[in-house]
Amino acid sequence: MHLKGVDIFILMDNEALSEQLQKEDGLSILVRAHYPEGDLDILFDTSITGEKVLSNIKKMNLDLSNTYYIILSHKHWDHTDGLLEILKTKDDWIPVIHGKNFFRPSVAVGQCLSHLSKMPFLKEKIVELKGMLTPVYTPLEFAPGIFVSGRISLVTDFEAPIPPLLRMIPPEMVQDEIEEELALIINLGEELIVVSGCSHRGIVNIVKNAVSVTRVSNVKAIIGGLHLVAVSEERIARTSEELSKSKIKEFYIGHCTGIEALKQFRSVFGDAVHRTKSGMHITF
Repeated sequence: MHLKGVDIFILMDNEALSEQLQKEDGLSILVRAHYPEGDLDILFDTSITGEKVLSNIKKMNLDLSNTYYIILSHKHWDHTDGLLEILKTKDDWIPVIHGKNFFRPSVAVGQCLSHLSKMPFLKEKIVELKGMLTPVYTPLEFAPGIFVSGRISLVTDFEAPIPPLLRMIPPEMVQDEIEEELALIINLGEELIVVSGCSHRGIVNIVKNAVSVTRVSNVKAIIGGLHLVAVSEERIARTSEELSKSKIKEFYIGHCTGIEALKQFRSVFGDAVHRTKSGMHITF
């Protein structure tokens, strides 16, 4: 099988193309890979509210009948809470791909303590709903031209995952480095498309991982959240500077990217920067 191209549908983001579509502070993306033998759909993240994601799927004239994989970029609630409702729509077993320590509890410690994920408490329920839990720690080509990143190394000196709230792993209460984060890499032959959920491990690190995994240096597009919403102006500038070296042609970014980062990216990359919204359809 040879990958001919892909269609990418933004099922959920915190802005929408029309009032008829749902929006929320989560992310869900459907990737449709085209092969001579037929299409293959991959669901990347499930946002917060499964019913809202399913509503958008219907209004976008899509369905999940041809979805053979679900990938969860990381364990946080805004990317995973819709999973159970989506699994209920599937009649057969479906692989649910996740990273290392995905089911390890994680909490945010600020003025109060709150859990960042229900996943540690829903493991058995996922299996009951025919979710085939599939941990992936190293790069994997699970369909022709379609890769999951495996653990993303922290190569740069400015992208350590330091969120606004202290994120800890009990009971030792050590800093949560979000090791489970996975990105989706699409190899179109001479160019890559990189799909990221939140880029907690750093979008520059994620791009470097994709190039290393595929040995393809040209990146056609980055799609997803960049988690630059609560970082310094210096980090935003360093990020855009490093990405400009990679000569990335298009950016489809939203969710946790942040208004200031979007402004900075537009000042550097101009019309190549597009703000993702529920209902958006991108073709490569």
